[in-house]
Amino acid sequence: MADLTAQLREQVQQAKSEQIPLQIIGANSKSHLGRSVIAMPINTAEHTGIISYSPTELVIRARSGTKISDLNLALAEHDQRLPFDPPQYQMQGTIGGTVATNQSGPARPWFGAVKDSLLGLGLINGYAQEMNFGGQVMKNVAGFDITRLQCGAMGALGLITEVSIKVLPMFKASLTLVFEIDQAAALEIMPAWSNQNLPITGICHWQGMQYVRLQGGQSGVDEAASGLLKQLPGALLDATLAKEFWRQVREQELLQPHGSQVLWRWTGAADASAEALPGAQLINWAGAERWVLAEDRPADNMALVQYQGGDRQAEVNPAMDTHNRALQIRLKHAFDPHGLFNVGRSYAWL
Repeated sequence: MADLTAQLREQVQQAKSEQIPLQIIGANSKSHLGRSVIAMPINTAEHTGIISYSPTELVIRARSGTKISDLNLALAEHDQRLPFDPPQYQMQGTIGGTVATNQSGPARPWFGAVKDSLLGLGLINGYAQEMNFGGQVMKNVAGFDITRLQCGAMGALGLITEVSIKVLPMFKASLTLVFEIDQAAALEIMPAWSNQNLPITGICHWQGMQYVRLQGGQSGVDEAASGLLKQLPGALLDATLAKEFWRQVREQELLQPHGSQVLWRWTGAADASAEALPGAQLINWAGAERWVLAEDRPADNMALVQYQGGDRQAEVNPAMDTHNRALQIRLKHAFDPHGLFNVGRSYAWL
C-alpha cells in the first residue's frame, strides 16, 4: 500500500510543462474498452490501499489503484459488499478503472450503477492541481455533481486518485431459478418480473434459458421463488453452478470475440423489441442490456457500442448530437485544457 498522489501530480505537472499527452493505466485490465490511445503512460497500479473504512457508516474510501478483489475481501470480513458488483477482470481490475469505465454487474437495474454508490473522489486535473469532490455521506449534495461526472469519462477529465463508496450488507440468502423459454417470451417476461416487488438481483437470457437470481432474507427469497415457479415451470439451479454462471455474466466471459468478430453491446429500455439488437445472444439486466457477436454492425441503431474487437481506431461509442458534443468539449477544456489525459479514448474528437 502506498500513497503516490504527490508523485502522480509531479508527473502531470511535467507532462503539462512539456505538453506531452498521457495515457492513464492501472492494471490495464480494461484496455479493450474505448478507442486505442498512444501516449506516455502514467501508472496508478502502485497507488493502492484502503484509506478508511467504517462498517457502521457503510462507507469505504480507497486509492484508485486498489483492486476490486481487495475491496471485496475487506468488505466480506464485515458481511458487506459493493452494491454495483463490478467485474474483477481476473482479480486485476481496480476501483479507479471501474469508476472511469462505469462498470456495473448483473444487479445494476436494482441496486444502481457505479455513480449511485459513489460519494466522493480525489482528482488531479490538467492544471496538475489536486481536487476533492463530494463527501463521505449521501446527503452531501452541495455544488455541481462533479463526482458522478467522472463515471464513464474514460479518464478524459483527469486522473482519479481516490474514491469514497457507499456499501451495503451482504445478502443472507441467494438462489437462482432457470426457465426454458425462447427469447421472444423472455423479452416479455423479464421486464414484467423486474417490476414486481421481488428480491431480484439478476435476470438474463442465455442459450434458450432464462436465469433469475433472488437474494435477500431467507423467507423473502423462498417466498419469491415459490411464487415465480407457480407462474412459469422452472427449476432451482445448483448453488455452485449458479455462482459460476453469475460470475461469468459479471466478468463478461460468456461471449468472447475471435478473429474478425466484434462484441456489440446495446443498452436501453428493458421492454424494447428484439429489433433493438437483432440476433442478440445474451440478454442481461432484465432486457436493458443486450450482447451479440458479429463481424458487421448488426443493426442501424445509434445506441450500439463496439464493445470489444474490431477497429479500435474507429469510433466505437454511439454518435452524439451537436449539443452534447459541444458540452463534452467544454467539460474537457474545463478539466484538461492542455489535452493531457486519454485524448481520443472515448471519441476521436475528445
